[in-house]
Amino acid sequence: MTNDRFMVIDGKKVHYLENKVDKAKDTLILLHGKSFNAQTWKTINADDEISGMGINFIAVDYPGWGNSEANERFWPPTEKYDNAAEFIDIFSNQLKLSKFSLLGASFSGPFVVSFASSHPEKINKLIFVGTVWSEALSSDIKQIDKHSLIIFGEKDEVIPPGTSKKYSDSLKSSQLFIVKNARHALYLDKPEEFFQILKGFLLSHLP
Repeated sequence: MTNDRFMVIDGKKVHYLENKVDKAKDTLILLHGKSFNAQTWKTINADDEISGMGINFIAVDYPGWGNSEANERFWPPTEKYDNAAEFIDIFSNQLKLSKFSLLGASFSGPFVVSFASSHPEKINKLIFVGTVWSEALSSDIKQIDKHSLIIFGEKDEVIPPGTSKKYSDSLKSSQLFIVKNARHALYLDKPEEFFQILKGFLLSHLP
């Protein structure tokens, strides 16, 4: 069962959705795109799909989005997204998560890169879904040595062509999937294919 939950960071409410399973194989924190929020993942039943894999599902509203209050500490981002990484660190610490997997969609891709490069000990796996590229993090991403999944839509109308290759060329241990006839928010266009790819990745190389 998926629950709406809140925590407080800097005196401001942070909203997240949580579906925990018994004897979980892993925990996946999902970050949303700029035009979306945590609820977007629920509209495609990501909570049921991921918990059905035996993995804890957590989707958070980034401060200023969805039902989370804005916080100038975390937005706008610093050049290398250090404040976004700090948010993920505080959020996961409050949940008492010592290690987890992390998914970034669209604008939250650099959040994932910044966090994984600064807190590698907390990461199991990384997932990048139609993510923007940050030139400021082009050296940092090459230091990441975690199993990584990169998924882009064939007909992405937002992200410049070649971005998926930048990710796959930079990440040492990565798999790249291009979903045919899917646009930028490929998980909305092709949810079944998205979850099939996700499942194959998440259930391999288990922690």
